[in-house]
Amino acid sequence: MIRKTIIYILIGFLLQISNTYAQDHKNAIGIRAGLPVGITYKHFFDTHSSLEAIIGTRWKGLSSSVKYEYHIETNLYPGLQWYVGSGAALGYYNNNSPWVIGTDHRLIFGAEAIIGINYNFENAPMNLSFDWTPLFNFIGYVDFDFLQFALSVRYLF
Repeated sequence: MIRKTIIYILIGFLLQISNTYAQDHKNAIGIRAGLPVGITYKHFFDTHSSLEAIIGTRWKGLSSSVKYEYHIETNLYPGLQWYVGSGAALGYYNNNSPWVIGTDHRLIFGAEAIIGINYNFENAPMNLSFDWTPLFNFIGYVDFDFLQFALSVRYLF
């Protein structure tokens, strides 16, 4: 009896997953490997626009950002898109950062841009993206950080 119940639950779960990625997705959550290392969440308003939030770590500090992104079909391969956008970043660097002089943490606030490529898998609720995210801090340690590249893997739902 319990075995049948578990089998029915698993079958229902698998059917739900197949229906989920067969439909258009509205959200994506995953991990980001690069600078900063962390968690990424995207909400899609339509096929062309999204809002992405990233919480990560760098220099033993914390960084967060929110960006509006515009997605453009490449017409090279189904599911492959370019995206561009901009937003704001807030965080702090620890004194392990080569940018911080002294022994204290430094609060940073700045503007970010983003350009990347995104691939949505056709038969799985997953996507991959690679992006470049230049950052200009204008509060805290004032600098231009152009070395932020990352690979993200997200679950679509």
